[in-house]
Amino acid sequence: MKILKTTAIAAIIGTAVASGAAAQGFDPRGNCVEVLQNATQADQLMIAAWSFGYIAANTKNIRPVDDQNNAVILKNIAKVCQANPEASLLALVNASSSQPKTPASAPGSAADAEQVLNAFVQPGADHRALTQALLPTEAEVKQVYGEPLATAMWAGYQQQMGPDVAFAPKEGQTEVLVVYATTRELFDRKPVLEEFPGGYKDVLQYFKVDVPIVRFKFVKPGETLGFAFDGLMYVNDRWVIMPKPWQALPG
Repeated sequence: MKILKTTAIAAIIGTAVASGAAAQGFDPRGNCVEVLQNATQADQLMIAAWSFGYIAANTKNIRPVDDQNNAVILKNIAKVCQANPEASLLALVNASSSQPKTPASAPGSAADAEQVLNAFVQPGADHRALTQALLPTEAEVKQVYGEPLATAMWAGYQQQMGPDVAFAPKEGQTEVLVVYATTRELFDRKPVLEEFPGGYKDVLQYFKVDVPIVRFKFVKPGETLGFAFDGLMYVNDRWVIMPKPWQALPG
């Protein structure tokens, strides 16, 4: 098994800035470890630009190609390569642009939630943009939760969920585990309630509507412990995150 050296990772995750080093080119079909370790700074820029173009052509996910985005996608490619050192660069980038292999999913379904969350573990993922797309509005919070909890929740979210907030998997966490239920199932204290944080038992009476709700974890392959989140809900034809509602309960 090939091991991506720490020095090579450090070079990749640093901001790629054009220098006097001449580009020697790269073959995306080559082993990712060898491609990244042998890349000059000029090659790094080409790798980033090629990766953005490949992803855009296959997913219509088009982003500016600049120093900041280059550094992000190179860092993510290096992390995934470290976890999959036998893979080619092409295979890694193709995995991030392939359509989900799960069956077509209905909006608001478990598969739909998994598709949204899987975007967070793809190479080059823009975690800030992905997170911002999940932030709820005041009206959506009040659509799901009754008063006075809803107002208290919104006040807390305004302080915690600013324009720069982002959540992301930790290093090596390339998979997502999902627990799917509905607020009705939680309210009725179905067995799935035990899969959610215990604080939900204190807010069940505040649920106003029956909507899908998800608890999820970013995990390393083959593991079940990881970076856990709760409160992903399907409201107004979109997924939004309303985590830890019990924290807004009056003392």
